[in-house]
Amino acid sequence: MGCGSSLSIHKNKIVDSTATSNTSIFKSSKLSSINKSAEKREENFEPFTLACLGKNFDENDPDLRSVINYICCFNDSDQCEEFLKDTNRKTGIFLIVSYQYLTNLISHIHELPQILAIYIHQDDKTKHIDKHWTKRYSKIKGVYFDRESLLEQLSWDVKISLNIHDLVPISVYSRIDAIQTSNNSTDHLRFLFYQLFIQQYCLNSSKTLTNHDFLKFAQKYYHANRKESKLIKQFINECHSPKDLFFWFLQNSFLRRMFTQSLLTLDIQLLFFLRYFIHDMHSYMVEQATNSNQRSNYGAARSNSTRLTSEKVFYRGQALAKDTFLKIKSNIGEMLSMNNFVLASKNRQDCLANLRQNVSTTNLVVRVLFEIKIPWEYSQQKQRPFIDLDQSSSDDDIYSTVFFIGSIFRINTVEFDINNDCWTIQLTLYDEKNNQDFSQVFTFLNNFKSVSTQNATTPANLLRQISPNSAEQFYKYLLKENDESLSKIECYRGLGLCSYANNDYGQALSYFEKALQYKPTDKLTKSTLHNSIGLVYARQNQNEQALNHFNKALEYTSLPLHSACIHHNLALIYSQQEQYEEELEHYEQALKLRTQQLPSQHLQLASLHNNIGIAYSDMHDYDNSLSNLKTALEIRLKLLSDSHIDVARSYANIGTVYSKTQEFRMALDYFTKAHLLLEKQTQLPEQDIEQLKKNIKIVNDKLRRKTY
Repeated sequence: MGCGSSLSIHKNKIVDSTATSNTSIFKSSKLSSINKSAEKREENFEPFTLACLGKNFDENDPDLRSVINYICCFNDSDQCEEFLKDTNRKTGIFLIVSYQYLTNLISHIHELPQILAIYIHQDDKTKHIDKHWTKRYSKIKGVYFDRESLLEQLSWDVKISLNIHDLVPISVYSRIDAIQTSNNSTDHLRFLFYQLFIQQYCLNSSKTLTNHDFLKFAQKYYHANRKESKLIKQFINECHSPKDLFFWFLQNSFLRRMFTQSLLTLDIQLLFFLRYFIHDMHSYMVEQATNSNQRSNYGAARSNSTRLTSEKVFYRGQALAKDTFLKIKSNIGEMLSMNNFVLASKNRQDCLANLRQNVSTTNLVVRVLFEIKIPWEYSQQKQRPFIDLDQSSSDDDIYSTVFFIGSIFRINTVEFDINNDCWTIQLTLYDEKNNQDFSQVFTFLNNFKSVSTQNATTPANLLRQISPNSAEQFYKYLLKENDESLSKIECYRGLGLCSYANNDYGQALSYFEKALQYKPTDKLTKSTLHNSIGLVYARQNQNEQALNHFNKALEYTSLPLHSACIHHNLALIYSQQEQYEEELEHYEQALKLRTQQLPSQHLQLASLHNNIGIAYSDMHDYDNSLSNLKTALEIRLKLLSDSHIDVARSYANIGTVYSKTQEFRMALDYFTKAHLLLEKQTQLPEQDIEQLKKNIKIVNDKLRRKTY
């Protein structure tokens, strides 16, 4: 058997195709399982969790629940540590720990980004805790002998954390990410989703939005919490206008905490309940901004585009997850959106002092000061207003300004301030009326002024590529609210793709077939449904059924890029059947179509050249194989970082072909390059590394035999 018989070669996988996007058949967004004890608990609808380790704590303690509603108590240090390290729990954690557990736990969990503060409870004053030891851990707030002082400190820290910790989902819109769809970045999709959801479903909704569903939901959730239940009743009695709602938001109440958590976790049910909140906050802020503009412009005519008379600068200090920080730092000149209502201050020194006092930097958390500039030519808009606060009405004296949810900023600079031991991120509030460099983005957003049959599912389709589980909630909501056949077809197709992403192929097939039962008249819709059904059968290794539906999909479409995706899928089925001539024919059709539609340097063209090279290799045409594989490598090196996994796989594929032509030194050179890159990957399947090591061993053995 030849030396290349056991060598692995990396082929791009089957893709789904729609008019706007491609989705890999093997891509999965399935969530990791959580521990069994956590599964029994109700879901947490607040951004904070209180964990208690010791024998004297009770999850139903009314005093503790008055501060943080969601409490988990442990008597076993190992179980507590497992809970604290569970990354599926999307909340910040405050930890109360009895002194006897300190040395076995703190060093293991202190650096976790989800741990916000630690409180040592000591009921035996005769026991001595080394103060020098506790000072080594910046998150330890102190040693507490009585409940009152502990609760007082905990309450204060929770209040501060609501403003200063990483509770604002930030989405960076990178123009490079938007066109390079195979780099696995979804941040530009998050940017578009939040903007469209706010615009379509909150500000321009055709339905009357009320607080009824939200209050019913909140009453059920807080039924065992006396403090919050009382506040909900007070809210019902006192909150009668957008102005009332605005000042309730400024308080540390159930409303703000639940809203924040719904944004962080993309809880669609809760977000839909809270649409009235976004709508009414917007009404109040626009009214206040308009009145402020009129006053500052000495009675100028009412106008929503009144310009400022001078530049304004605001500051916001907060903790930021390191991956978010690095994303911002690497996208100078691009846009970001802050997807929550954001409080800021006019006083830089107050923000810096607050930051130093309340945020500890770790390997995964960065201390940052946002410096937000609003240029004098900025046009105050209805879409994303900002307003000054009446200082006496705010719980948080340092904050003087509120920016509307989804406010968009340009990233200007990211610099380290050595004097204040923090990073300064300078932003400018973006005004699309005075800038044209992101005109395509705003043209896209402005095409969705209101919810209609044609665009109702667009936010859900974006969300599906970010979080299939959240998108599933969205599609089901739309099915309840919309009786039109076209919308139902799109919803069932979307549900099918969500199930497909979670590897539930039986359910996916059921949804796709249900969509076809509505007999879509649009040919492209028919084509995408048959293509999706073909994907399911391909994933189940039912190749004949897959071929049948891919061919039907091809019959119904003339859209070039969609046709190219279907040809790509057909080629991969023929590859599995070892019908290499048919495989090559469909790849070349796909390449021809994509070459006509895409720039010459595009990752989809690289993928096709890669697969064409593999097909030629299977047909023993090694010259054409190497030519195409090297073309794929050249494109990838121009568009991707030289440490990207696809670059590594290109090296490995070229090495495999050289091994087949018995050019073992060339093969070893390319395999070694691939191995060096793959070793840098943090989430690479172990079998890829093992296969490459096996390939290198085979080639080295062949070289030794040649030598001797």
